[in-house]
Amino acid sequence: MPVESHRRFHHLLSWLAVAVTASACAAQGAPKLLFIGIDGVRPDALLAADTPAIDSLIERGVLSTNARCEDLTFSGPNWSTILHGVHRDRHTVTTNDYRRSSLADYPDLFERLERHNPEWNTVRITTWDAIYKFQPTGADIDIFYEYSEGGDQKAAAAAAALLAGTHPDYPDTDVDAMFLYIADVDNAGHAHGFHPEQHDYLEAISVADGLVGQVLDAMRSRAEILDENWLVILTTDHGGSMDKGHSGNTPEKRTIPFLVSGRDVVQAEPFPAPRNVDGVTTALAHMGVPITPEMQLDGRVVGLHFPESVEVALGANLVYNSGAEMDRGMHDQHIHQNLAGWNSPGPYGVTVIEYGSSDGYPSETDPGPSHRGRNFFCGGASESSTATQRIDLSPLAEAVDSTRAVFTLSAYLGGYATQGDRATVRVRWLDRDMQLLDVSRLGPVTAGERENQTGLFRRETTGTPPSMARWAEVEIECVRGSGAGNDGYVDEVSLVITMPEPEASAAG
Repeated sequence: MPVESHRRFHHLLSWLAVAVTASACAAQGAPKLLFIGIDGVRPDALLAADTPAIDSLIERGVLSTNARCEDLTFSGPNWSTILHGVHRDRHTVTTNDYRRSSLADYPDLFERLERHNPEWNTVRITTWDAIYKFQPTGADIDIFYEYSEGGDQKAAAAAAALLAGTHPDYPDTDVDAMFLYIADVDNAGHAHGFHPEQHDYLEAISVADGLVGQVLDAMRSRAEILDENWLVILTTDHGGSMDKGHSGNTPEKRTIPFLVSGRDVVQAEPFPAPRNVDGVTTALAHMGVPITPEMQLDGRVVGLHFPESVEVALGANLVYNSGAEMDRGMHDQHIHQNLAGWNSPGPYGVTVIEYGSSDGYPSETDPGPSHRGRNFFCGGASESSTATQRIDLSPLAEAVDSTRAVFTLSAYLGGYATQGDRATVRVRWLDRDMQLLDVSRLGPVTAGERENQTGLFRRETTGTPPSMARWAEVEIECVRGSGAGNDGYVDEVSLVITMPEPEASAAG
């Protein structure tokens, strides 16, 4: 089986493992869910703040401090993604007033849970009125408090009472799944700055942690807790910067925490890095809801099975997600999707496009890989964009240091029609201290070399990895030559290291 096909098969197996995990969860107790959304919390600030309650969740789970939100780094698009499990090109929320929303076409988490088991008791508690007004929900109980009127404290108290079965309006309700929204961290960021060195912002996180602790105490004090299997998910809609803003799709605004905690969580760094779109899929998997293609969910399951990995071996393609197949391809290069396994910081950098998309993107019949997948990498909306990943070569150290190893670097590179947009692939060979040893390069393929055709053409180079190389940093670079978008195209990136057989000695 070709290496990329093997990885796609492994990806499918990881999804199948969700069903096994769900069965195991059911065997260990009734699945229950607490999903917490804290608006506007940066991961580095979360680590800097005094947060004993959240720390207790980390001890029983896994926290990613390198997760990503949507490329529109403000609330409306992201809470839509968090609660409905689809990217913004599907739910079409691009503003905080939810104009032209398609959320009705994509059920929220609670509608999906209720469809699976109408007997479950589901709860949504929010303190930002836009979620309450504009995001449809299938939750049995939908509670709203205005954040400016002590809403977060009221919401936490209501959540704790519901979990304890003592809420006066819902006596003896046995909660199966709950979402709790906390607003005031975002308000502190706007007032003082979103930054780990901003005291008032950290204090707001600590206050939010106290509310989380109040809810966790109620959950852990339930009489039925030993017969229940609770999963707690915690994430946010965006980060922010010291200038009190969070719009702009820069790393400090797009990088978010994603925490999964519970008895079934695998305590290993999630890979690929999570996104807040992964919350719904993870929640459904824990609750034992079958995840089918018809659901059109965009998320992956985080924390409930071992992270994916790349086999670092002689003769194997060392590049993860080399064919852009680990994410759903977009139809618009101006949507900057986070690339599984790659670091594409943006703003509006390398993204993933589906072959055959309208507006002149390469089709299934244009020049390109003969056995292409659904998608390819595209430069996006920036004049220049990059995506990188680092590969640990330590398992191949003996071969590399022998100076007999040979690498083959190949990729399909291209662009659009007569435009001068172009793409390059590089490998930076680094030693154990990340010092540069050498650079290998492919491309670009110019419009003239493409004969002004839209498409991708294969390029390959070979050589000897430098002795003492311990890391290979693979970089895709796309540059706009003309036009409104960056139509540098890349697919099927491959870096393979082999060790030739020693030549037989001549007969005497």
